Order: sequence, then C-alpha cells, then structure tokens
Amino acid sequence: MDSVTNAFLFIQRPYQSLWLNGIYFLFWPLLIFILVVPTAALWKAVTQDNVAVFQKISPGSNISKRDYEDVVNGFLQDISFQPPDMIFDVGLKSRVESRLESYGISRKFITEIESCISTATKISSCSYPYTSPEALEAIALYATYVIAIDDITGNILPDLECYGSQLVLGQSHRHEMLRGFTKFLGDQPRVFGAFGGDMIIKGTMEFIASAAIEQNQDSVQLSGDASDYLVFFRAKTGVAEHFAFFCFSEDIHPEDRDLPKYVSAVPSIMLFLGYVNDLLSFYKEEIKQEDSPGFVQSYAKVHNCTALEALRQLRHETIKEVRKIRSILAKDAAMADWINRFIYGYIFYHL
Repeated sequence: MDSVTNAFLFIQRPYQSLWLNGIYFLFWPLLIFILVVPTAALWKAVTQDNVAVFQKISPGSNISKRDYEDVVNGFLQDISFQPPDMIFDVGLKSRVESRLESYGISRKFITEIESCISTATKISSCSYPYTSPEALEAIALYATYVIAIDDITGNILPDLECYGSQLVLGQSHRHEMLRGFTKFLGDQPRVFGAFGGDMIIKGTMEFIASAAIEQNQDSVQLSGDASDYLVFFRAKTGVAEHFAFFCFSEDIHPEDRDLPKYVSAVPSIMLFLGYVNDLLSFYKEEIKQEDSPGFVQSYAKVHNCTALEALRQLRHETIKEVRKIRSILAKDAAMADWINRFIYGYIFYHL
C-alpha cells in the first residue's frame, strides 16, 4: 500500500467514525422516544381512568362528583341561598315521644323508631322555624309517623293495604302505629285549618296506599308519554301536599283571612319539596344502587336522557318553582319572609 493510499485511509477512518457516531447520536434519542411515548400514554390513560373512577359519586355511577357539585352549587346560587341560623327546640323530641305514648304507642315501639323520631324532629325544626311550638310539635309528630311507616312498610304491608277501608268504616287497625296515626289525624283541622286539615287527612290515605303500591313499582312500565306519572306518584309517596300546608298553621295564618293569599302557592310548594329532595338526595341513591331506581334515574329513562341531563333539568324546574312561590306570596311581606325561611331551611336540612 503506497503512501497516498495510506494517507487516504488515514483521512477516511476519522470520517467513518464521525458518521457512525452521528447515527448512534440520532438513534438512541429516537429509541428512547419510541419507548417512552407509548409508556407515558399508557400511564396517562391508566391514571386518568383511576382518577375518573375516584371522582365518580359511587363506583357504579356514571356521574362525576364535580358535575354533581356544579348542578347543586348552580341551583343554590340561582335562588340566592343563605344558610339559616338554626335554633333547635331541645324539648321537641321528648314531647313527640310523649304524644306518641298518649296515642297508645308502646314505649317499646317508640324505642324501636327512635331514629325516625330524631330525623322527624330535625327536618321539622329546619323547615318550619317560624311556627308556634304547638304547630311544630304536630309537624314533627306527623313526620315521625310517615318516616316510621316508610321504614317498616314491608313488615306491615297487609295493614297498609286495608288502612283506607278500615278508616272509612270506623274499624280499628291492627298495628299500634296505625291506630295512633288515625287518632292523631283528628287534630289536623284545628292546627292547620279546616281545608288544610282535610287535605292532610286525605293525603294520609294517599300516602299509605302509595307506600303499599311502591313495594312493587319495579313492575310498572313507563313509556316516554308517562312522564307526568313520576310527579304524580312522587307527590303521594313524598307527602308533599301535607308539608306544603304545614307552612300555614291556623294560629299564624287563619284560613278565613289568609287562605286566598297562599292556597295558589301550594302546588308549587309541593313540586319544590319533591324536586329538592330528589336533587339533593341523588348522591345517596347512587351509593345505594341496590335499591329500586329513584326519581332522577326514572326521569332519565322516561325522557331518554342521561342522569346528568335529568339533574340539570331538575335544577331548572326547581328554580322555576321557587320563583313562582316567591312571586305568589310577595304581596304579604311577613308571609314572603316566612316562606323564604322555609325554602332555605328545607334545603339546609338536605345539604
């Protein structure tokens, strides 16, 4: 090999080395990129799925906590919600227990439904803080009966199914709670006026009959044209009419003076009561998915929409009813103030 060739090879080898090094320099970042990008994408997908599951109201729900919070917070903002200053009547629970005993309810059964009494006194105190002690006691007592019946419906189903016929025939009910309930109903016209009292008595028969029917509601076929049935049946099982008339006790709003002022607001108050309960208790229904579908899920099914869309629609419907109630009662300043306290208190209880 001559000197020229040796010189050429000497010059060529460094260039070959530089060329190979350049390839290696480009190859390794490319290899790293090929490996890292899919891995990162896979990690992101996995973590996003975990976050999505974590943020759901419950593992089986298809609604995120954030979406649900947006619906609820939007509702509260739209009605200018203000948390009420609560002053609880510490003696209310014991007075309710004494009244139950006076209507023939055994001390043993009163102990068994103690949680129902506690819930009843709490919701009554939150929702009707402006009423007299007598009216508040009557409301809490009625709520106790309703909550207790709802709690043990399956155990006393035959008694519930014949309650209405026994009532009109003057026959005694077999279960002690139903006997006490019937005796208590006689006080309603005195406390809530003749018309209001009659509506409460009538509504009691509707509630008990509906509570019995509700045990087999899973078999009811609901088409898209049956949307009114949901509200119709919800008003009966939710005792909405009763609790609407509880807003206007006879000692504060005597019917001969105030009935024309407030009676037209009762239908909207009834809708408000049901809508708020369904809107703010939805998360409980999602957690207990083994129960039969609640109002929101049934609403979504009937209207062929998602549960989130149903919640948003329910929010708008509730806001609409609040505006109607306020508008109807706006001319009476005291009544307008009391109804706002009722609205805020009832919502506060559910939060």
